[in-house]
Amino acid sequence: MLPSLRGLQALSVLSQTGSLTTAAGVLGVSRSALSHRIADLEHQLGVALIQKRGRRVAPTDDAEALLLVMGDALDRIEAAVEPIRRRRSQLRISTVATLASHWLLPRLPEFRALHPDIEVALTTTRRVIDLEAEDIDCAIRYGLGRWSGLTAALLFRETLAPVAAPIADQNLDGSSIIRARSRFRDWSLWWTASRRAGKPSDGGLVVESRAQALEAALAGGGIAMIDMAYLEAHLSSGRLKLLAPPVTLDEGYYLVRRPVGRNDRLVRAFEHWIVAASEQPRSEARRVTALSTQGPGRNTGRA
Repeated sequence: MLPSLRGLQALSVLSQTGSLTTAAGVLGVSRSALSHRIADLEHQLGVALIQKRGRRVAPTDDAEALLLVMGDALDRIEAAVEPIRRRRSQLRISTVATLASHWLLPRLPEFRALHPDIEVALTTTRRVIDLEAEDIDCAIRYGLGRWSGLTAALLFRETLAPVAAPIADQNLDGSSIIRARSRFRDWSLWWTASRRAGKPSDGGLVVESRAQALEAALAGGGIAMIDMAYLEAHLSSGRLKLLAPPVTLDEGYYLVRRPVGRNDRLVRAFEHWIVAASEQPRSEARRVTALSTQGPGRNTGRA
């Protein structure tokens, strides 16, 4: 019969700490439970494994020989078991960095409060995730909602709007526009859908991502074309101004998952929550747009 792994783990930690109390704390058990694990292992092996040395405890010669033979076997077993254990309680989500920082992360505490038993691990990337082959449970992705073999739930459609800080040049026909390389067509898409004459300026500032474009706009560096889902707090606080009505595109952000897969209970709980949470920015976008385009002082974007 193989010896108890719990007993071997208790013996290993105890040999490192020299204290029953400290070893129990490391393992997250009571001192009594730790003592029982050692005693059970001694009973299995038929030898004494620990001995008193003043106020401390130390492994006996038999225990030292056992630990020497074991080497890092316990660590390797733990490394193999941990991913299996993790998958039962950890939800792994992939999305793009801007959506993570400016939309999802501020809302995640609400999900954690509703589901304290679910650990969330969030990764960000712009590459396409293979949900069948990679250790990812679900992803938030941009597109038209058609991914072969996968289920996609719409969160919100892309709603573009030009925004700038109150101190910035707010002339949409000028050269103070901010473009993101990752979303370089946003200005042209909004310009065409808004039926504006001409085309947006070729000048201005070019940054790598939409998140950087938003930061540049907040700093007064020009006019950024940003999704309304990211703007609620900035518009409400007055840090940014909406310079013209937003335009809604056909593309949007979707929660994408396998129809049936590992951690299905966790994924379904997250899907139920995030679809409901996504209703709020849609309602807020309509409210902010209405306020910015009605009544005296209507902002035409022609400052």
